[in-house]
Amino acid sequence: MATRCLAQQADAFDPTVWLMALTSIGGGYALIADRRLALLVDGCDDDELAFVMSQVIGQPERQEAIKWAIEQRQFGEAA
Repeated sequence: MATRCLAQQADAFDPTVWLMALTSIGGGYALIADRRLALLVDGCDDDELAFVMSQVIGQPERQEAIKWAIEQRQFGEAA
């Protein structure tokens, strides 16, 4: 399960693994106007969602890495 992989990340943060963890619990994501990150979390299990979100709340450098990874996917490049 992707959340298990996320838990195994020690010091290194991999935005691709984080995005997989979010989608594995039923979440989704999009970049909207002005590069704002929209997270779709309706229907996600509360405990799993809390764990996934705890990896990025208050971490602007991780949030930026996630945006970059999404942009790379949108442009068809490997993240």
